[in-house]
Amino acid sequence: MLRVAREESGRGVREWARQLGVKTAYLEALEDCRFDDLPEPVLAKGFLRRYAAALGLDPEPLLALYPSRPTFTPGDVISPPPRRRLGFLWWLLPLLLLLGLGGWWYVGRQAAAVERVEVTTPKPPAPPPPEATLTVKSEPAGAVVWLDGFRLGKAPVRGSFAPGERTLRVEADGYQPYQGKITLAPGADKSLRIKLTPLPEKEEKPAPKPATLTLRFTEKAWVRVSAPDGKKLYEGIPKIGSELSYPLPVLVHTGNAAGVHVIENGKDVGALGGEGLVVKRKFELPKKP
Repeated sequence: MLRVAREESGRGVREWARQLGVKTAYLEALEDCRFDDLPEPVLAKGFLRRYAAALGLDPEPLLALYPSRPTFTPGDVISPPPRRRLGFLWWLLPLLLLLGLGGWWYVGRQAAAVERVEVTTPKPPAPPPPEATLTVKSEPAGAVVWLDGFRLGKAPVRGSFAPGERTLRVEADGYQPYQGKITLAPGADKSLRIKLTPLPEKEEKPAPKPATLTLRFTEKAWVRVSAPDGKKLYEGIPKIGSELSYPLPVLVHTGNAAGVHVIENGKDVGALGGEGLVVKRKFELPKKP
């Protein structure tokens, strides 16, 4: 009945065993009626009840069909043989023997290790190599001397330094700095003369002259000169033959254009206009080429 119901469910025994938390072997034993392969009747009937209910069967008729097992009789109980009081000596004696052999081996090894120790005297450290002496002179005299980034002073300088490869730098105002590698041998007395190369002279370009406007008065004329922001620079009637100059840009307003002669940034451009004409003109900065 269990097998038929399980096959109709379309699932295997292993799947039902995982779902119910029961060993697969127990469910197979229930389906095959192998009661000797099941645990005690109490547990086995519990498995049977859960399995039948999960398959949709009524557990009670199946539980009624479960066979009862005979109970144990006193004759079925097997008593263990009496223990001997001195049985522990059979394992105690070998243990004591092993402990004794282990202690003998350890003591012998420590003694051999002591015999192998050699007393050694540490070697004294080697003395440092003797320092080298370095003298640096320069052309021009008084150049600043640097060694490995440390300033030694103005040439000529002399001092003692640790041997090895060092970086020497000599510099002076107006000269191309010198920098190079030098090797100081132990106990050596090294002397160097460094000749610096003058820097090329820079050509000074004359500052450009500011653009100006000059007004030369050949006749009597009222004139007013203003800045681009409206600030008044001059207003009046200058004397004949006088000149007024202003940096560009400016605004010129006159009542007699023929009497005002204009020179714009050094170039004579003539009168502002005709006789008696009122002219208002703005002069801008020249455009850059």
